[in-house]
Amino acid sequence: MLLHAMSYSSMLISFLLLIAMITVFAWIVKRRVERSPQTDAEPTTVDDYIAQHGEPEAMVLLDATRSNELNAVVLVYDHELVVNGESIDRAAVTDITFNNASNPYVNCDYQMVLTTTLPDNPVVRTPIGSDAEWASEVTRQLAQAIQL
Repeated sequence: MLLHAMSYSSMLISFLLLIAMITVFAWIVKRRVERSPQTDAEPTTVDDYIAQHGEPEAMVLLDATRSNELNAVVLVYDHELVVNGESIDRAAVTDITFNNASNPYVNCDYQMVLTTTLPDNPVVRTPIGSDAEWASEVTRQLAQAIQL
């Protein structure tokens, strides 16, 4: 009889420990879910942006090695451009060019330069690699896409 009483008490203690462990685990999971980022955050990839805003009229590739990142393409929509993940009014763009932004530490680093009439963002610079011909082609494609 004493043996059965001990096994019942040890089973009860084991059951209570199991309930306590499940409760702690559920609390940890709940805290992680509360801390996780929201799903309607700003898109970070081209696919996410297109899924939220629709197909662009044109897409100009700046860097083929990062082709699904928003800072590696320019999306051309009817009234806006998406450059570096930021929307810019298409009518605000006054000039598109490229320059060699190399310095003694980084050579042949070309940038596409958009000049705009926006007071808070008059010049938008985007790296486009180390090839002058590619930089020229990218700026030509973008100028053609927005008919500048």
